[in-house]
Amino acid sequence: MKTHSEAPFSLDDAITQMAEQDPDFAEGIDWQQTGHFAEAVHAFRRALDRHEDSPLLWTFYAWALAETGDVHAAIAACRKAIALDPEWGIAWNDLGEYLMESGRVEESLFPIRKALRCRHFDRQHLAYMNLARYHLHRGELKRARQAAEEAARLAPGFRPARELAAWIQERQESWGIDD
Repeated sequence: MKTHSEAPFSLDDAITQMAEQDPDFAEGIDWQQTGHFAEAVHAFRRALDRHEDSPLLWTFYAWALAETGDVHAAIAACRKAIALDPEWGIAWNDLGEYLMESGRVEESLFPIRKALRCRHFDRQHLAYMNLARYHLHRGELKRARQAAEEAARLAPGFRPARELAAWIQERQESWGIDD
């Protein structure tokens, strides 16, 4: 019998905690936020030398790698994060995104759906946006719009979701498509 409940997962809290613990991770975040992705890759790699069992670090390393154009290395880094914590939803979501970016659209559905079921994931709106992209790739406008609308519902301030849903709806109306 469980006597205490686990606190809800917060990616922001995990990022803050790691940034306080590791100056290289904090530096990587700074580089990444200013668009210096190659520098971020190096900073995250130094942090990984000390914390190679951190799914958070592997995920940020993957993100920086993807931003430098090395999507295949980003995929491998996401898989490393997932191997360390199969409930690490952001890595599953990012894996789906990078698979789409590499042209492996059909392979992306499983990781995106897996992300939505993970306990360590508080960015479901991002997974729904990737799900919308997946359905757009397949020409499934109705499903794509539903996923974008769900992303907008989950994160009302997330403008890309509202804009994508509106764009799809405009296309459906102008083309007379209600698949």
